[in-house]
Amino acid sequence: MTPKFTEPLRPPDPEPPAVDAFLTAVDRAMNSNTLLLTADCDVPVTAGNRQDVLHAFLRSPLFEQLMRAADARRDWHNLSDAYDGETLDGEPFGRPLLRTGFRATLTPIEPADFAARLRWMLLEAFSPHGRHHPEADAEGLVRAFTRELFGADDGPAWSCAAVSPDFLRSTCYYTDEEPLWPVYFDGGGSDTATFVHRNHTFHLLLTNGSP
Repeated sequence: MTPKFTEPLRPPDPEPPAVDAFLTAVDRAMNSNTLLLTADCDVPVTAGNRQDVLHAFLRSPLFEQLMRAADARRDWHNLSDAYDGETLDGEPFGRPLLRTGFRATLTPIEPADFAARLRWMLLEAFSPHGRHHPEADAEGLVRAFTRELFGADDGPAWSCAAVSPDFLRSTCYYTDEEPLWPVYFDGGGSDTATFVHRNHTFHLLLTNGSP
């Protein structure tokens, strides 16, 4: 049976301050359009079923809804504005966001490695404008972000996995190809997707930094 997905109730602000601060910091450091998607699944997400859950989520209407909402909330508007005469300004694209033939392969990582990946975004990832953050600031941003994301420490531990960033079309920034809009990833080393889950709730963190 295909899992079903719902969006959790959102807090009053568009993003909790700690989440907004971290996403904004990654945007600045990596020159990224960083997005965080959060959803609930009607079955518990486990190490045994998370690949199937992720694929079902990516194919669900909620994935596209959350992507477009996050894109607008972060004030990027890359997934609804016109490009190359594709649509009228402000109108959605006619084709889906999801790229055909994707794999979105999950590779397990430890929670400590997830935190290290967040620090990498702020301290070590390619920063085309030289905007890495001071280490102390980065530590504070990561600590506050993970506290907001994970909540209380009681209950089962969160599980984390890196996802191959091949499920959204590329801007073809590093090639001479014409992109097929709408696009998100850039085709470089700063494309990342990270899946974090516990019980029925999961997060998908996306980056696409490029020059």
